[in-house]
Amino acid sequence: MSSAAQPPRFADLHLHTRYSDGSFTPRELVQHAARLGFTAIAITDHDTINGIPEALAAGKELGVEVIPGVEITSRCGVQELHMLAYLFGDAWKDTNLRAVLNHATRIREERAEEFVKKLNALGIALTIEDVRACSESGTVGRPHVARALMKHGHVTSVDEAFTRFLKRGKPGYVERYRMEAAETIGHVARAGGLAVMAHPGLNTLDERIRDMVAQGMAGIEVWHSRHSPAQTERYLKMSETLGVCATGGSDCHGSSGRDGVILGRIKLPYERVEALKALVTTKA
Repeated sequence: MSSAAQPPRFADLHLHTRYSDGSFTPRELVQHAARLGFTAIAITDHDTINGIPEALAAGKELGVEVIPGVEITSRCGVQELHMLAYLFGDAWKDTNLRAVLNHATRIREERAEEFVKKLNALGIALTIEDVRACSESGTVGRPHVARALMKHGHVTSVDEAFTRFLKRGKPGYVERYRMEAAETIGHVARAGGLAVMAHPGLNTLDERIRDMVAQGMAGIEVWHSRHSPAQTERYLKMSETLGVCATGGSDCHGSSGRDGVILGRIKLPYERVEALKALVTTKA
């Protein structure tokens, strides 16, 4: 007698918490994933891994596999790109990688202070303490500046804050330091992790993807909430041609979702996670 068919297993490998610019605590994020029936999720906060211990503990309790990760702000030439790092096992504890991310956090702090100075010069009364008060984790970035502007009545929405002041070309914008993609890939590989290019459809770097694969990039985020069907098909074919892993994630930032993105939008077949794990085993 054949056994009953196993239910499909799904993962979401691109999720944010309050430790960067999300609205969920790590535990809340794991709870939502459990309620939606996810087998696995990856915590990929921007330039920090500080939310991982709480997520791992919640995952163990609730039966959700939590994959430690991080989304590292990088560049390819003058263009910004984001590199997802998947840090299976204890790779996320690597001291050298943590030092790199701590440096990125300090850069974010300094940038937030520069935002405040520029806004003050425009006659807008705002302090760095106002910005920090909008971040429950203590890590600050441009979204927290936007929230502070809204909280103190200078704009009516976060979108307005970006449109009027915080986007590139606007009077309050501050440029930021980014590592070259090759440098990011190297740091991740030395920690024992896998580097995957996040949402390539939001960049104009397709011609550079082959170079990044040659530098050690292990995958491409094929399925993403803001990819069109044509882009998904394009990047799936590209991953197959280049012989790298095809991954996916919602890029969820909270309960209501930034840009309407909520947990559950992307359900990556768990076999894609197993492919990543196999690659880690091969490289070990």
